[in-house]
Amino acid sequence: LRLPDFEDDDLIKPRKLPNPILASHQHGALHQELLFCHRR
Repeated sequence: LRLPDFEDDDLIKPRKLPNPILASHQHGALHQELLFCHRR
């Protein structure tokens, strides 16, 4: 027995980050650091 859309739905949905705000802040900080090092 197979449920209609559940498996496909799971594949399509992006993984949820534990904390999107924190993750995006860390990503921004990393990007700033890379730019800063590159500019030197």
